[in-house]
Amino acid sequence: MNMSHTDESQEFWLFIEDSPLPDISSIAQAMSLLDSCFRLNGSGKPEKAEDGIFFGDYIDETGESQLDVFWVMEVDDAQKVFRKDPRALKQIGNRKKLLRFILEDECALGHVFAMILSILNDRNGLLVIPDEQGLIVLEHIEAKNFLAQEIKDNDPL
Repeated sequence: MNMSHTDESQEFWLFIEDSPLPDISSIAQAMSLLDSCFRLNGSGKPEKAEDGIFFGDYIDETGESQLDVFWVMEVDDAQKVFRKDPRALKQIGNRKKLLRFILEDECALGHVFAMILSILNDRNGLLVIPDEQGLIVLEHIEAKNFLAQEIKDNDPL
């Protein structure tokens, strides 16, 4: 798998079956069940978020916002993006929707992981984490376990 990077932001790629995602309020509820300090702001279909930008915040036990965060989620057709890479297409299989999470705000990492895990709890997926050494590829269960552990271990506040 090869996808060009245009800047220094951290990315996470999630390959899932090509069907609509749950609405933002359903994802927000699932995220708050993973960690009650996560709040996802917005409503409607995630695929239609303006400019793909998502906003959230970390809340305290009284429900007050302590830290605002944001990230970008781009939606692509995985078969078009990787059309020249038959090995990648084989690994992607029937997971034709590519959700590309772009983390420009390091504090949003927990929210991004919770959003990805919420989606993986709803459908089969393949998580790819590009880094300096290459790609870390996690199949569905492995990805869910990794994300759950990261959410449990990391708290920005």
